[in-house]
Amino acid sequence: MVNYRNAEKKDYCEFVDLSNYVFRVDFEKVLPKTFNSDFELEKITKVAEDENGRLIAGVCVLPQQVKVGDYSLCTNFLGGVAVHPRHRGENHMITLINMWLDEMKESCDMSVLTGLRQRYEYFGYTHGGIQWEYELDVHNINHALRNINSGKITFRPMAETDGAFEFAARLNNDKFVNVYRNAEDADKIMVSYRQHPFAVLEDTNVIGYLITGQDREKISEFVLCRVNDAKRVLKAYFEFFKTEKATVILPDYETELHKELAGFAETYKTGPCANFNIFNFANVIKAYLELKNKTNKLSCGRFSAVMDNQPVTITVDEKGITVENKADKDAVVLDKLGAQELLLTHAGRYMETGVPDDWFPLPVFWYKADMF
Repeated sequence: MVNYRNAEKKDYCEFVDLSNYVFRVDFEKVLPKTFNSDFELEKITKVAEDENGRLIAGVCVLPQQVKVGDYSLCTNFLGGVAVHPRHRGENHMITLINMWLDEMKESCDMSVLTGLRQRYEYFGYTHGGIQWEYELDVHNINHALRNINSGKITFRPMAETDGAFEFAARLNNDKFVNVYRNAEDADKIMVSYRQHPFAVLEDTNVIGYLITGQDREKISEFVLCRVNDAKRVLKAYFEFFKTEKATVILPDYETELHKELAGFAETYKTGPCANFNIFNFANVIKAYLELKNKTNKLSCGRFSAVMDNQPVTITVDEKGITVENKADKDAVVLDKLGAQELLLTHAGRYMETGVPDDWFPLPVFWYKADMF
């Protein structure tokens, strides 16, 4: 007889051992922000134990507060999905995820996860959002930025720079859109997935930070006090790390950084960011549609729908954006995955809904450091 329950403090070591065995990694090194002895496992984990009291499966959520302009959204990043190989196919993952979903529907605006698209569609998640990747190479730097003075810009590991993690947390939390980061946990957050955070210095002054991988060829987070320093910093990055190429990841709404990079990058592409499960459609639409209107002025129009049994009417006019919890008699009716396909993916423009083409997809984005 399998017992499904909330984890307890005493389960920490056994749960970490189970996760490490299933994924063949050391989670206390890969995700120290979550897997550490001080973390309140009992508040974020549900487990399955067999008749002998041994843990055979577990699923976690990471509660996050997301600021989108003037709005605050409650989200849970679902992860740590581990099932012992001997107990796969027994529906433990399904049971535990559904237990979490029942709770999240009552308290959260949205849930996020990474993983196989179709596997998590069964639970109501849609692969979407917007992520940009600018690919730079040394020829772009040598030619397009030949007259740019990189000055005295250098890079130092944040762990070796006094106050750098607190400074970076403050920069992150001051951004118009952010997943809130506690300064006390910033060192653990920013090294997630074996990433390497660096302070960006001009002389001895910290002017920003970036997070990169071991080979320095992917910059997953690029934050500067002054956006117009971007070209100088990137030129210095190539010189300092002696790299031949680098990819910079950006959310859609960082328009000033897009202006800096788009003019000289070798190429760029956009794609989905993660998997999203929306519980409160009106709240998510209000927050991200207003964000999109600030960065890319939207066409005026009106759209009424029932999304997963939730009535929503959107109006965009000269005064701004209004989202109401009501629907017209002739409103478009969409199930959960259909509504999320409209809101979160480029496929939505091929749906016959009458929505202006520039409204969606919503610019939802998660930095790698904030993922579970």
